[in-house]
Amino acid sequence: MRRGAAFASLLDEAFSGLWRARRVTVVSILQISFSLFLVGLFLLAAENLGGVVDTLREETAVTLFLRSGADEASKATVERTALESKLVAAVRRVSAEEARGRFARSFGSLTGAAGTLSGNPFPASIELDLLPGAISSAALRPFLANLAASPAVEEVQFDVDWIRRLRGVVRLVAAAGLATGVFLALGAAFTIANVVRLTILLHRDEIDILRLVGAPEVLIRGPFLLGGVLQGLFGGIVALGLLALAFRGLLFFVSSTENVLLGVFVVRFLSPAICGVLVLGGVLAGLLGGTVASRRGHV
Repeated sequence: MRRGAAFASLLDEAFSGLWRARRVTVVSILQISFSLFLVGLFLLAAENLGGVVDTLREETAVTLFLRSGADEASKATVERTALESKLVAAVRRVSAEEARGRFARSFGSLTGAAGTLSGNPFPASIELDLLPGAISSAALRPFLANLAASPAVEEVQFDVDWIRRLRGVVRLVAAAGLATGVFLALGAAFTIANVVRLTILLHRDEIDILRLVGAPEVLIRGPFLLGGVLQGLFGGIVALGLLALAFRGLLFFVSSTENVLLGVFVVRFLSPAICGVLVLGGVLAGLLGGTVASRRGHV
């Protein structure tokens, strides 16, 4: 009970100190929130790029476009080779008419143009559903090359290099976000330290009186340390609010423009765990700034 009352007193003193220097405190919180907002943008980009990679990993289908004169034996050989590779989970044939029907369902506005063509421009194909982990297998590239060499196959559609490059981009964006976060967190901590020092100057007379009566250090320095933590906490919360608004605005833009490509990337907000880490980063920056400013030599 006594510890709770002591903590409540320290918290009240911290709020009081921040209120007395409220103009500088607001500037500090805005700077922290802007720093964390930039970090959040990197994390948001990495989160959605990672989602694209996950989607591609789940929908790893190889399409083998067949030559028009391919006989049944050649097609069966391709299917048997695929199933024996231990990279393919399922094989299915798609006739030229089925391919045309898919096009009509996916691109309704172009159905009329396709209908003006003489004959069916869509080739028959064989679709291969890869097993989980096949995309990372070293045997995948030789397997695709072997299929492309088949006399029944006109073209193999599956860009494994593009998916691997996209994974590299995700790692690069995440690393850039981490590096930016560390740099901006140090800058935010410096700003918080300056605000806490200003608060200390405003309470100089009270600090001297507390020292004269023998008050413990935790009672003297605690409010200033908590003040730094509170600034970081508020900055993190504001940053999350700005990220949520920006994300909602981007979703509205994508839905209004009906941009399919953007719709693939802008699909989800930061996970609760990442949101917590972002706010925790602000708290740690505030703790660092408050600790530096409330050292014995400054208080």
